[in-house]
Amino acid sequence: MKTESILLVDDNDFAVRELANILKYIGYKNLTRTDSIDHAVSLTGSESFDCIIAAWDMEKTSGIELLRQVRKNEHLVNLPFFLTDSAYTKQKVFNAGLAGVTGLIVTPYDKDNLALKMESVSEIIRQPLFEKESDRINKGMELIEKGRYKEAIVTLDEVIRSDKNAEYYYNIGYINILKENYSEAIPALQKATQLDSLFAKAFEGLGKAYSALGLTEEAKKSMQRAADIYMEKGKLEDAESVLNDILQTSTESVNIFNSLGVLSRRKGNFETALVQYKKALKIHPDEIYILYNIGRVYIDMKTPEHAVDYFRRALAIKPDFDEARKALDAIERGLI
Repeated sequence: MKTESILLVDDNDFAVRELANILKYIGYKNLTRTDSIDHAVSLTGSESFDCIIAAWDMEKTSGIELLRQVRKNEHLVNLPFFLTDSAYTKQKVFNAGLAGVTGLIVTPYDKDNLALKMESVSEIIRQPLFEKESDRINKGMELIEKGRYKEAIVTLDEVIRSDKNAEYYYNIGYINILKENYSEAIPALQKATQLDSLFAKAFEGLGKAYSALGLTEEAKKSMQRAADIYMEKGKLEDAESVLNDILQTSTESVNIFNSLGVLSRRKGNFETALVQYKKALKIHPDEIYILYNIGRVYIDMKTPEHAVDYFRRALAIKPDFDEARKALDAIERGLI
């Protein structure tokens, strides 16, 4: 009997029973079933699983949303995660790859194919992706805790300067999706997403080490890179924490206030976003994109009349600013 613990997530009782029966037949008996993504997230926090298999389509939500939530947990970035569906479009494959899926399973289930997928789980557990890079980051963080900041910078910089590049793997994945070579696209995109996570941690660590040494500009640049990656990956709490750390070293950074504004707007905290954008505007009163962002927040707040002045100011500085022109025209026509 196989010892791997597998979490099955599907609100279709017939489908999940069929999957469980096949897994049991090929030797996997340690199965946990749930039809709720919230319950699945809770289970991953309280129990240890070797693999998750989730249906893409469910009545209230989707398996890819569960995947995104799981990948936000730095302890679960290597956890094998498979999505199941009856068919996959190129867009679906791309979205799943960007979210960090391990593999895709086509339904109805094929016993031999499922056995191959499960065999790959053991390999992933034995040899996680980018193990050396993860070890370097952990070592760097330990050095920071010990106050050995210069050594930490050298160690973390080795990760950043690695010849392994997330953009390279993203491109490989995208090219293979266009060619419909999905079996090669998924691993490439998985590597890209994991490298992004590792780089964010490395940049954050570098920022802390530079800050401790009094190298403020280097600290700000590293932390901003970390925040940008966290925001791109939807890790908004991590991004906010890093941006607030930057403010501890400098309160005169337009990029930080603007980033905090973007972050607050994404979270739906429009009043907070407005405060941050206006702080950024005080530092750079003629920055057209800050003016535009303030206008967009007023639209989000259902008060477009307050946005007009900001769009007009942006257009006075840059008359061919199309986004501001379109937004202003829509307001004046009563479309917003």
